[in-house]
Amino acid sequence: MARGKALSGRARLLAAAIAASALVAALGSGTAGAASTPSPPIVPTKALCKGKTYKIGYDVFSSTQPFANLVSKGLKDAAKKLGCVSVVTTVDNLNGPVAVGNIKTLLNQQVDGIVDFQVLAPFQPAIAKLLKDAKVPGVSIVGAELPGSPSVGADNYGASVLNGHALAAAAKKRFPGEVPYLFVAAEPSAGPIILQRYTGAVAGAKEVYPDLPADHIVRVDVDGTEADSYNKTLSALSRVPPDGVVLLTGVNDEATHGTYKAAGAKGLKNYLVNSFGGDPFGLSQVCADRKHYVGALFLLPEVWGSSALAVLLRQINGLKVPKEIGIKGVEVTASNPIAGCK
Repeated sequence: MARGKALSGRARLLAAAIAASALVAALGSGTAGAASTPSPPIVPTKALCKGKTYKIGYDVFSSTQPFANLVSKGLKDAAKKLGCVSVVTTVDNLNGPVAVGNIKTLLNQQVDGIVDFQVLAPFQPAIAKLLKDAKVPGVSIVGAELPGSPSVGADNYGASVLNGHALAAAAKKRFPGEVPYLFVAAEPSAGPIILQRYTGAVAGAKEVYPDLPADHIVRVDVDGTEADSYNKTLSALSRVPPDGVVLLTGVNDEATHGTYKAAGAKGLKNYLVNSFGGDPFGLSQVCADRKHYVGALFLLPEVWGSSALAVLLRQINGLKVPKEIGIKGVEVTASNPIAGCK
């Protein structure tokens, strides 16, 4: 493989996706009632080292979930590239009390700052208090917002508008003249900001179907896992007639796949899916079933980790930081090289 200034094929694709995402963010979604527009990602540079070394604590909700692993990779790769940052990692496995205990452990190790990627909103105030008492800066990867700290993650509303619009536009083309049902696997336990992934998806679908009836829009409250999404969507789909057109998406790739499996188990014939996140699992589903999977909203997960590190180093060094960094992402279909379909 060529070295030096040449970019790898994946790096070129990611750079193009980042540029496209930034352009979409600059133009805006054009949707009335949208949430405030977050700031674009920040690239960590060696200038942030200031001639010192730093020990960063990082709590993450999973060591196996594909999207989380890419976020973690982005954070650790950026730290390695800077050369002045070491990362101490703990995993809470979607257990709030464990997450709080992990933060205590990291603070006891005298870390200079905390990157918080736990996703259960009710436990974030306790973590925020620990950081405040220790006078240690933090940044949340959303996840769930950390009171008093900046956040990095999806532009939850804006990205979800793109998600819902892409799904509905495909349905309009595939099933002309039909009024579809929209099912969205939402995760209210992650807090209001993540619930924007539901409201944004609905708003995006209504850009294509402005008169979509209220009883054709179904919010399925799940815990963010594939299994819970499957079980609850399977039950919710009972309201759909056998010949109904169904549109399915969710809070992440795994939850979305749960809705897809439920539609198959229900024996539905006319259904389309758009994944949300674009982790390796989600993209693999786009490749595996091109009839039902429209595509995936690709959220550049590695950029989340690197941006979180940049925000935290800026805080440690007394520099200004935006309150919220949001990544809008780009729609990726099976024909897009980012999907990696054979």
